[in-house]
Amino acid sequence: MVEKKVTRKELLKEPDEFITLSGRALQFARENPRTVTGICIAVVVAIVGAAVIYGYQHRMKTLSHEQFQKVYPEYRLAVDAQEPVTNEKLEQLFKKFDAIATEFPNQLGGEMALLYSAHVLYRMGDYKGALDRYTRMQSTSLVGKGLGNLLLYHLAMTRLALKEYEEAKSLFDTLSKDTNSPYRREALVATAGIYEAMGKNKEAVQAYRQYLKMFPQAPDAPYVRTRIADLSSPE
Repeated sequence: MVEKKVTRKELLKEPDEFITLSGRALQFARENPRTVTGICIAVVVAIVGAAVIYGYQHRMKTLSHEQFQKVYPEYRLAVDAQEPVTNEKLEQLFKKFDAIATEFPNQLGGEMALLYSAHVLYRMGDYKGALDRYTRMQSTSLVGKGLGNLLLYHLAMTRLALKEYEEAKSLFDTLSKDTNSPYRREALVATAGIYEAMGKNKEAVQAYRQYLKMFPQAPDAPYVRTRIADLSSPE
C-alpha cells in the first residue's frame, strides 16, 4: 500500500505546537495571575537562596583556610626547632587548632586543624586523645583527598604507643599490603617491632627478613640485620 504524501498546503493548515503551547500559557497567566506571580516569586527566592548558601559556604571555606594558615607555620616552627618543644607551647597550639576545628567542622581548614590537633596531642603523650581525633578523621573529606594512608599510619602508630599491639598490627598489615602506600616500608618494619614487643621472636625475624627482601637498600638495613642476628642467637 502506497503511503499518502502530506502536501505543503496541508502542513501549513496544521497548528504550530510551540505557538499553541505559548498561547495556552498566556491564557493560563491571564486567568490565574496570582498563581503565576506566586510561581515567579518562588523561583526568584530559590535562586537568591541558592546564591546566598553558595556565598556563605565559600566564605566559610576561605575563612577556615585563612585561620588554619595562621597557626600552621607556628606549629612547624615549634616542631622543627633544634630545641624540644615545651608542653606549654604544645598546649597553646592545641587550643588554637581545636578552636578552628570546632568552628569549622565541615570545612577543609577545620578538618586539617582537627588532624594537627591530633598530632599535637600525640606529641604531648595524650595517646587516647590523639586516637579519638585520628578516628574522627576517618569520616572527613580528607580520606577522599588522598590522605587515607596517612590517617591509617597515624592510627597505627597511636595504637602502638598505647600498646594495643593486635590493633596496631592489623593497621600496619593493611598499609604493608598496599603497593601504592608511601608508608609500606615503615609498616613492615613496625610489624616486626610489634612481634618483638609481643615476645614472638621467630615471627619478628621472619618479618625483618621480609623487610630486607623488599627493601635491601633501606637506610635502616644495618640495624635490621643486627636485630635478626640478636633475635636468632641462642640465649
